[in-house]
Amino acid sequence: MNVLKRLESIFHLSSFSVSERIKIVEGDFEVEYTNLPSFEELNSLLENVPTRDIFKLFMKSDSEDILRISSSDLFEQNKYDTFKELLDNDEAIRVSVSIEKVVENNKFSIYNFSSFTSDLMAVSTLEAMSSFSHLLDNINYLTFELLDQNYFFSTNTMAFVTPGGNVNRNSYSRSNRLNSCRDTAYFFNANDYKLLPEDFYFDINFDNNPLTPLFERISTLLSLIYISSTATIIDNYLKIQIAGQRSVDFSYLIDNLEINKEVYKIYHWIYADGSSIDKAIIARNIISLHCRYADLLDTDGKTFASIQSNFNLYLKNNVTQYLDVKNKLAEFICDVIAKTGDHATQLLSNLKSNLIAIFIFLFTVILTNIVSDQPLQNIFTRDITAILEMVLLGSFIYLFICVMETNYKLKKTRDSYTALKENYESVLSEDELIEVFNDDKLINDTVKSVNRGKWAYIIVWGIFLILLFVILESMSSSPIIKPYIIQFINSLQSLFT
Repeated sequence: MNVLKRLESIFHLSSFSVSERIKIVEGDFEVEYTNLPSFEELNSLLENVPTRDIFKLFMKSDSEDILRISSSDLFEQNKYDTFKELLDNDEAIRVSVSIEKVVENNKFSIYNFSSFTSDLMAVSTLEAMSSFSHLLDNINYLTFELLDQNYFFSTNTMAFVTPGGNVNRNSYSRSNRLNSCRDTAYFFNANDYKLLPEDFYFDINFDNNPLTPLFERISTLLSLIYISSTATIIDNYLKIQIAGQRSVDFSYLIDNLEINKEVYKIYHWIYADGSSIDKAIIARNIISLHCRYADLLDTDGKTFASIQSNFNLYLKNNVTQYLDVKNKLAEFICDVIAKTGDHATQLLSNLKSNLIAIFIFLFTVILTNIVSDQPLQNIFTRDITAILEMVLLGSFIYLFICVMETNYKLKKTRDSYTALKENYESVLSEDELIEVFNDDKLINDTVKSVNRGKWAYIIVWGIFLILLFVILESMSSSPIIKPYIIQFINSLQSLFT
């Protein structure tokens, strides 16, 4: 049961006057001695108070005897009994009640919705804004628990529900949005009113909600502030400047500010996604031209549509430039990949050239002997063998040089690819870089292919040179290395016999 209803019940009151402001509830009444509640009833009343709030009750007799009860302190029966013993049976007791309300776990109590809304409507718009700014400070959402009504309505960041009501919360961060607003628009009073238009823009409402006019006025006011280039609040006036194609200034009496939901739509479009600064610049350009002969609060759907169409043109121009960048990058990447693949082909070309050189040398040796006095006799003499083996050794050295050259070219290609990618990190986002460079798949696959080809050519080249060396030693009349190999094998055999 609502604490105030419970209070009426245990004191046998038909009703009593209550004033509820943002942070405190106050009420007072008189009660006869015979209508005083029992200790148990008072104790159960204290137990009904939300633990985040502090309930205080003062009883004062005609003889100025006072009893103080608080939900934050232990209520002792003997004190209450002593107070009652001092009273006369026909005496009237004055009772004062106060409840100090506190935000805890993103929850806040409203004990008397009618009195709460009446108080809000009685103060100025700026006073109401200041109160909500303190309530929402450093939190993303706030749930108002209505303890005397079965209403449900909400904005993007505030919900008014019965205790235990289910509330769906937006996932965005108020602090991030506030920072975005401060980066895009300069509001001189930002530290005094840490509020967003979303805080007061209803996503669920009900007919004849007494808070609707106030909330819609504040939402319009804050939207104007964050659309403008600069804004300040002075003496209950909002003064704003919009610097676009031309500079325009406006001044509005805040408590008489007209409501314009189109202004909120423009604000929401600017800050919802994408670059708020780019969007704000375009919006201010269009608004400044629109407001040459009209007031800012006359902004309608046509103005918003014009802003969106101009932004689409801006995006189209940027997309064209972006596609040009992507095309140029794609061409360069293809060129790099093609050159990388050529490294393996170059190694094969070097192998063929080396084989041709070896065969030409052998053919020359054989041809020389054919035209000599003793053709085909002792072709592979010790001198010829030594020369041919020097050629084979040179071929091995040439193989090593070619492999080193291929590795160096691969490294330079990889370095240029990495440098290109790093150069565009400030232009393209991480996701765009992954898309344009295909997550480095092409370069990695090409390098792997070149390495596989390189090792295949090395193995083929090496085996061929070793076979030539073995054949040469076998055919030579005076082999150079073979005797040493035979001597080495004999030495090994002698060691194991």
